[in-house]
Amino acid sequence: MAELPLTPETALLDAVKTLLQADAGFSALAGKKIYDEIPAAKSAGDNPPYAYFGPMRRSRVESGCGEFWTVQARIYAVSTSFGRRQGWALIDAIATALNLQEVVLAAPFVQQQPFIVTQGGDVVDPLAARQVFVDVTTTIGRSDPAQED
Repeated sequence: MAELPLTPETALLDAVKTLLQADAGFSALAGKKIYDEIPAAKSAGDNPPYAYFGPMRRSRVESGCGEFWTVQARIYAVSTSFGRRQGWALIDAIATALNLQEVVLAAPFVQQQPFIVTQGGDVVDPLAARQVFVDVTTTIGRSDPAQED
């Protein structure tokens, strides 16, 4: 099967994963464990704490000169420790690493605005591991090589 094309969402996902895996605050709590989705097959290395991407969405931004989108990603932190401290500590590390951060996205996409951490919260489910989330938003454009000098 041929490799699937890159989208604004997947370019963002790849850049955020790379940034968090290199961040000392995130790594101190979760190592390199940031996943595209909840790990399906639980191996010893997939035990909480870890983070994963939840829903992602994009909205078209009309500029009159190119393609631009506001892209939002929800990132969950998962913890099985007692209480909420570990989950919130991991979300705080994620928010600190991402807020107002600028990254280089894979071509043809370009980040137009720094990440903004817009909201966070926790998920209360007595049958599941504790989860806390943060929403991160940015604007992404598609570069047009024909317009470059």
